[in-house]
Amino acid sequence: MEKKLVYEKKGQVQQNVSAMLVLIMGVGIATLVLIFTSVMSAQVYMQVESDIQSINDTTVKGYVTEAIQSGFKSYQTTGNYLPILVLAVIIFVILGLIMSLGRAGNYGYGGAL
Repeated sequence: MEKKLVYEKKGQVQQNVSAMLVLIMGVGIATLVLIFTSVMSAQVYMQVESDIQSINDTTVKGYVTEAIQSGFKSYQTTGNYLPILVLAVIIFVILGLIMSLGRAGNYGYGGAL
């Protein structure tokens, strides 16, 4: 069985670069969603705070207040881990580009590996 050489004029980097850009855009979108969600939650809380304070049953009022505090704590925890996720994506992108540039000069055979 004869193997065919596959020649790509511009190298093999193009597909990898587009995948890296999609990954970066995904992290950017996740960051924006986190920011907008926390801002919108704060605005909603400010609008209904008087309604929450007017609840007469102290047990229900306590449950509502605890649920709101738990929601804001989860936003804070997620926001604290976001820089680590961004750093991981940056390292992944850099290593992926370095590895793809290392293969660009080797045109190889058209097999799976």
